[in-house]
Amino acid sequence: MDTTPHVAFLGLGAMGFAMSTHLVRTGIKVTGFDIYQPTLDRWTEACKKIQQDENSKAQFSTTTSCPEAVKSGANIVILMVAAYSHVNSALFDSGAVKDLPKDMPVIIMATVPPTYPLEVRERLTNEFNRQDVKLVDAPVSGGVARSQNGTLTIMASSDSQENMDHPLVQKCLQTLSSNGKTLYPIPGTLGGGTSAKALNQVQAGIHIVAASEVMSLAALAGLDTKQFLQTVSTEPSPGKHPYGWTWMFTNRGPRMIDPSLPIASAISIINKDVGIIYDEEARLKIELPLLNMAHSQLKTCMESVASWDDAFITKYYLDPTLKDESKQQLVIEHAQDNFKATASADSEKIVLHAHALVNLMSAYETVKFAEALDLMGLKQRDMWFELIAGAAGGSTVFSEVIPMAFEESNWQDGFKKYAQNKIGKEWDIDNVEEVLKIAKSQNSAFEPKLVRGAIDLIKKLLL
Repeated sequence: MDTTPHVAFLGLGAMGFAMSTHLVRTGIKVTGFDIYQPTLDRWTEACKKIQQDENSKAQFSTTTSCPEAVKSGANIVILMVAAYSHVNSALFDSGAVKDLPKDMPVIIMATVPPTYPLEVRERLTNEFNRQDVKLVDAPVSGGVARSQNGTLTIMASSDSQENMDHPLVQKCLQTLSSNGKTLYPIPGTLGGGTSAKALNQVQAGIHIVAASEVMSLAALAGLDTKQFLQTVSTEPSPGKHPYGWTWMFTNRGPRMIDPSLPIASAISIINKDVGIIYDEEARLKIELPLLNMAHSQLKTCMESVASWDDAFITKYYLDPTLKDESKQQLVIEHAQDNFKATASADSEKIVLHAHALVNLMSAYETVKFAEALDLMGLKQRDMWFELIAGAAGGSTVFSEVIPMAFEESNWQDGFKKYAQNKIGKEWDIDNVEEVLKIAKSQNSAFEPKLVRGAIDLIKKLLL
């Protein structure tokens, strides 16, 4: 068996572009495909620069056809397209499935519904008589930056351990995941990786919207938003972030206060990911109220600013009409060197605690979703806890409350103990309510739906 990968990489959007160029940088030969010719041109230029500046032996090519991509001499296919319908287009509608060499590994790394990888397996086997294709489900977390340096968190599953152990599969996945340190094989069958990613996306979806809500709250409360971002991002002690920290806040925060930074992820992408979970709620007959609030905010933004960086949801919070540019600039203005904070001495801590309340309920809904997906076996829950804590869904509260919940025979009892230990002692809901009133007095259009929603749910479920 040839163990030197030649990857047909299908989908060169923001994530796919970064992942595929990292593979080229590390010496893996890649044939890139995208439906948009300017993207192919830009990708070729990026690869030429890698060849010139970093790795003279870099090998790459492009094609405008999926069948040509899989017939290019490639011995493994990676799909990093925007939606599951694009997987169908790339593999089936294009006819590429007929041109796949025998026993070829195919890795779906796009975020798709948990049931979808098994549907692909069924079509490969029953519709196209391609039971030989080695299908792997391996969604990722970590954003463009971690795609570029090969430190993504990858959640991988298959219907055969042989597929997971295939040398080409292992080489590609390990190259993209810190040399395998952040590669998580999920027990079960196809769809296990996507189910684990869906759990991460409950956290990530809520946290992206909450980051904008809380940063807007900080600005309306009179805080210096640059200083607030620094406080949230600073570790008071090694490995310990403050309450209110989320990976998403520290990742999106710099672009909230400096719009000149390049776009990293459009609102349409997280809306798609959260929409998958929303659809799963109906299938599984469960309700995730806080996630649904975030979904509602995203859907509203999608009506007019779908292509915006999702860090700019602050603008929607400050001006729901998206017509008053002066209102939308408040977070940016409060990050300028000449800004003088007007908030009380305790306001920063109170806003952090407002964020912590949201993070507590996002963790609660993550476990609720895991239970519905039947991912609460001892090994399963330990694995998804570890991977989420170290991925884009991570938060200080999540890392503290989940182990406490797992210690109890009923996980909800662990959440109640945690909430009762924190609220009224370290976190004061009444103080949070007062800061919300101050913010509202500064901007009557501001609606902190996630903070208020989290408070209501905590009072109902945990206190």
